[in-house]
Amino acid sequence: MTSPHSSTASLDHGPPTLEQLVSHFVASKRSLASMSHVVRANEVVTEARHLLELDAVLSAKNAFVRRALDDQLSSLRAIRHGVELVAVDGQVEFKGILVTLDTSSTHLQSTLKTLRETPIHASLQPNSTPQKHLFDFIDSSSVDALNASLRQCIDRTNEASSTLTDTLNAFDDALSSIVDALAEWPSAPPTPSPLPSAFLDLELHATETASLLQSLVRHYDLCVTALKHTEGGPTAAASATASANAVSDLPDLPSDLAGIPVETLNPEDDNDDANMPPPEPMSAAEKVEMLAVLVNDAAEVEEAVAEIRDRVADMEAQLDSMVAHVDALRGEHAALRRAVKAVKDVGHRQVPGWIAGCREFQLRWDEERARIEEGMLALEGLGEFYEGFLDAYDGLLVEVGRRRRVREKMEQVAREAARKIEKLHDDDFAARASFRAAQGEHLPLDIWPGLQDPPVRYDIVALDRDEERGSVPDLPREVVEEAMQRIAARR
Repeated sequence: MTSPHSSTASLDHGPPTLEQLVSHFVASKRSLASMSHVVRANEVVTEARHLLELDAVLSAKNAFVRRALDDQLSSLRAIRHGVELVAVDGQVEFKGILVTLDTSSTHLQSTLKTLRETPIHASLQPNSTPQKHLFDFIDSSSVDALNASLRQCIDRTNEASSTLTDTLNAFDDALSSIVDALAEWPSAPPTPSPLPSAFLDLELHATETASLLQSLVRHYDLCVTALKHTEGGPTAAASATASANAVSDLPDLPSDLAGIPVETLNPEDDNDDANMPPPEPMSAAEKVEMLAVLVNDAAEVEEAVAEIRDRVADMEAQLDSMVAHVDALRGEHAALRRAVKAVKDVGHRQVPGWIAGCREFQLRWDEERARIEEGMLALEGLGEFYEGFLDAYDGLLVEVGRRRRVREKMEQVAREAARKIEKLHDDDFAARASFRAAQGEHLPLDIWPGLQDPPVRYDIVALDRDEERGSVPDLPREVVEEAMQRIAARR
């Protein structure tokens, strides 16, 4: 509002009348009702200061809890990743072993199929014997037992893997519950906090409202002084304000207004001329200057009152914003506490069991892997044995062919020897007859008892009389050759 040094141009139309002074006085008295707004501004600053303290405390707590939660979640995710690695490594190893096992099993089944499809040559079996195959000469129960054992190992491994998968799913659910607990508070308050700057704005508003009120009080004092120096002024003022609200009903002034002469606001002083102290002497120039300031300030009273009201309204809006910010911090703090409780429940109650389940899977997988590897070795051993059986059967066919050829050569040699012996026998018989004819009449018969004996006859026969010619089968040549080709292919 205008200072006492303002221009006196406002008095160009003459000094204000008594009626105008009374009107200015009543308006100034009513403007002092703005004191309630100033008091409210002071209350807003007090509330805002408390909110600022809460903001600092809650922000620090929330930041600490959030960092701790991030660390705990990182630890839980690391544990979960470790469990997942165990599961993935186990699955990769299991699938690799199954591929090898399938290869061994397929090879064995192929060998067994060959045994089923390979007939025993009819010449190797006694007559009227039903057709047999190589498979009829093996004990397939060992293969069935081994396959059953391997299937049990696979089933147990799948069961352990499924249990570990359930553990991973439970881990994921637990982590999701923690994230959901944090997500219950949709948006975290902004950082850095807007409250410090808002509080400074509120203090500025409060200071300005107090300053404006001081200006209104000074204007009121000026009106009172002007009436005191105007004849009939106090009486006219008392009459005009008889129905106005008592200033004593107004709230106490805030501390910002300390030192203001509020005793001049007492309406009893306005209504009782006898109690009014005599006005201090004032020169005409001083009175003119006082009235000029009064008139100028009177034009700004409504503007000052409106500014106080607007500033306090802005303060209320800012206070609401600060309250909303602190409420958001409280909500965030509650969500963080729920998340901390969820992390605590997961860490203390569930994680140890999940780690134990992971360890159990590793132990079971190590055991089953050893059994499966042992079974694979057995499958490979059976496959090699049955391949040896196939190879031996082809070798048998080749051996039968070889024996047949040797037998035929032996018989050929025996026939040739028998023919030569028979010729020697015939020659010997003829020679003996010739000798007897030439010398027999000269030799007495008793000179040598064997003189008249015929030559010895020889007969070449097989020593094993029970082995007939058909005991060595007469295999077709192509059968033996095919067997030799199969043997060469296996080599």
